[in-house]
Amino acid sequence: MKNIFSLTLFLLAANFLYAQKPIVPGYYADPSIKKFGDTYYMCVTTDGYPPFGNDGQTFVWTSDNLADWKPEVLKGLPNETIWAPAIIAGKNGKFYLYLQNSIDYSGYVWVGDSLTGPFTKANHLGGFDLEPFLDPVSKKIYVISATKELFEMDNDVNSPTYLTKIVKHIPLEGSLFDFTEGPYMFYRDGLYYAMWSGGRCWQKSYNVRYAISKNIEGPYTDGKNNPIIQTDEKAGIIGPGHHSVIQIDGRYFIFYHREDTSRGGPNCNYRLTCVSEISFNKDGEIHLVKYVDDLAALLGKKSKYINLALHKDVFANTESGNYVANNAVDGDNGTRWSTEANQSGILSVDLGSEQAINAVEIDFEYADKWQLFKVEYSSDNQNWQMLEDHSQEAIPAYKAMFINKDFKARYLRLSILNSEDRSASIWEFKALQLRK
Repeated sequence: MKNIFSLTLFLLAANFLYAQKPIVPGYYADPSIKKFGDTYYMCVTTDGYPPFGNDGQTFVWTSDNLADWKPEVLKGLPNETIWAPAIIAGKNGKFYLYLQNSIDYSGYVWVGDSLTGPFTKANHLGGFDLEPFLDPVSKKIYVISATKELFEMDNDVNSPTYLTKIVKHIPLEGSLFDFTEGPYMFYRDGLYYAMWSGGRCWQKSYNVRYAISKNIEGPYTDGKNNPIIQTDEKAGIIGPGHHSVIQIDGRYFIFYHREDTSRGGPNCNYRLTCVSEISFNKDGEIHLVKYVDDLAALLGKKSKYINLALHKDVFANTESGNYVANNAVDGDNGTRWSTEANQSGILSVDLGSEQAINAVEIDFEYADKWQLFKVEYSSDNQNWQMLEDHSQEAIPAYKAMFINKDFKARYLRLSILNSEDRSASIWEFKALQLRK
């Protein structure tokens, strides 16, 4: 009887610990993904700062292969108060960033000469959770707002208020049931899709819904199979919402955030960006195809690197609860190794044999927080050489996330001496070798 009881507890724990894998490491919500040229740009809210997740650096994650992602700072923005940034290119070569201030709960537009800025505040638009949309029919740019309306922007490229002034407020017609926030709009096969998040972000009721119309102003008819993404505890998806949609290689994918299940949410603070595939039936209804753990692999794309540390033997001088050392080499951006508060941490990885290494990637729990650390390497686990030394002067994690150096080693050792959180915590520790 005792053995059966122990097995039951183990299975329950295993089910709780599994969760859909995030596409990038860290607490990022409200993903808005677009492709410019050959590169994908995913704007996000930097999360993980309780109680409302608005104190962090604002990043855009970039990738040219959907496997290797890099965070870049959206320059010119304040290092706080930014929610749900979303970007669009103007016909004048400039880029327009629509976002919310988390204090006044209101929408703004910023303008920059490049996709990463620096951006300058151009206008206060109002509304909430603003997402730009280029209508392929009229060729006009609109902004959809959580106030259940479209903002038709000034589309005169010669105007001084081009894409920064609202020329018409268009209330969206239709029932739009359980319309809360996180609106998104796209067009496909003669139909306009108005999408949004229902429920509440701090509850399991958070979900993704949609409605369809043949006219951009409506009336919109709610999807019969709403919601299309919702809490699925067996898949480790709690409180999914605030999404965007993109077509890749003829297939459609929805990017959204979910709660970090290891923190027992939902709490609307520690959210992770995930991906699922969707499809459309003959009537245009959206259907969930599958949850996606590895988007690049699903599409037959590969990283530029082989991660030599993946699933290799790993040791840590200390661990905190379920945040064990193996999590740092399991290839899952949603699991991590961590120490208890006020503990430094040492993590060692045995690659099995001496290997040629071209780079090391350290995915700290917070890319924008300061870290005091060093990375060493060895061939015999006795004699160590310094690879990167930030043990005397702290550095923001994203600036040292990638160590691009060529060397040979069997063992790698990461020593985190201190951090803003007074603990050591990383999602993944990678030894990268360029594919031949």
